[in-house]
Amino acid sequence: MDNHAPFLELVSHLRKLLELEGYSDSTIKDMSFILDAFTTYMAENALKEYTPEIGEYLVKYCEQDLHVCESRVVRARRIVRQLNRLSLGLDGRDALWSSRANPIELPSQLGELLSRYIAWCKSNGNNENTLLHKRWICCRFLKNLADLGCETAGDLSDEMVQTAFLRLGYARYWEKISPFLRFLYMEGLIPYNYANLLHYRKKNTPHPTVYSPEEVAVVEDSVSRENPAGVRNYAIILLLSRYGIRSRDVAALTFENLDFRNNRIRFTQQKTGDIWEGKLFPEVKSALQDYISNARPEIEGCNNVFLTAMIPYIPLDSFAINTMVGETFKRADLALLDRRHGSRAFRSSIASNMINDNISTEIIRKVLGHGTQYALKYYAKIDIESMRLCPLPVPAPSGIFAELLSWKVGEGHV
Repeated sequence: MDNHAPFLELVSHLRKLLELEGYSDSTIKDMSFILDAFTTYMAENALKEYTPEIGEYLVKYCEQDLHVCESRVVRARRIVRQLNRLSLGLDGRDALWSSRANPIELPSQLGELLSRYIAWCKSNGNNENTLLHKRWICCRFLKNLADLGCETAGDLSDEMVQTAFLRLGYARYWEKISPFLRFLYMEGLIPYNYANLLHYRKKNTPHPTVYSPEEVAVVEDSVSRENPAGVRNYAIILLLSRYGIRSRDVAALTFENLDFRNNRIRFTQQKTGDIWEGKLFPEVKSALQDYISNARPEIEGCNNVFLTAMIPYIPLDSFAINTMVGETFKRADLALLDRRHGSRAFRSSIASNMINDNISTEIIRKVLGHGTQYALKYYAKIDIESMRLCPLPVPAPSGIFAELLSWKVGEGHV
């Protein structure tokens, strides 16, 4: 095989899939050890693209250089097979389990429809992980159509669409299938807009997760700084809680992004590609300098600010940061109830506190690094006090409803 794929993107996506599988903490930790070892080998050999041939060398590196136990060698081989399937374009459990990893063959015309849609998504800025996910789900949907006897767009019917979708076995996949069908209709590739056949109803979330400034302070204070990992984690928590920076941007921070002399922090956002710049607060500056000077391992040639705390020392990724944040919330003396407690909770909390302080949405947009103001409509749900200023009067009852209200208890009515 000559499949090439960006190694770090494959590893990042595989970590997410493994997390969704619900493995135990010890298993996830063991898998992370193998993936971290793979990442070290790639970095030491200046390799950025992954191929199955490189996967063989990764296993040998664990076995011959690191001298890991036999069970970890077996796990390394399994992870390499998962990376191979991801590099082929498989996703989800199809990528994790070899018994389900046969490439899907489609009739040529259905395959062309999928190719045009993926190309359109790519031109609209979808990243590679998103494209892989969309291709995987839509490919399975089209395969179900083919099994129902649909080989061209002209064979399509509403019954086929519904049956093929239901065979996927997961209602949330409609979030990906519906835009696909809408695209085909808008491009004139199918005669009807089948996107409206089924409507997936998301679980109601009346408002974003919000923690008060006092609760955020409790989370910050709960971080123990008695060891290098704690010193690092405290600096990360402050970046998240004071600025609402996304975890992936924290993971990507380099020394060029920090200007201690002028007290500035500046970086390119991973999600939007836009520049984010702000003042380096004294407490954040102090935490960063404490980590860099006293706790960060000295790794030659590595410019990332945050590194793992154990050998092999490699750049920390967003997966590890989100895991650390979740554990920090759990250790803090807070009533979490059904509130989310990941890194995004800091962003929604910052938005809530700024809204409550009557700060303009334009300033909030710039602080959170949103490209447009449309993203802020999600946070508008939490501005309860402002919504109290706009209630509509309850109309007086009339007609039969008024008559029903006027009935007295005990009276008989026919």
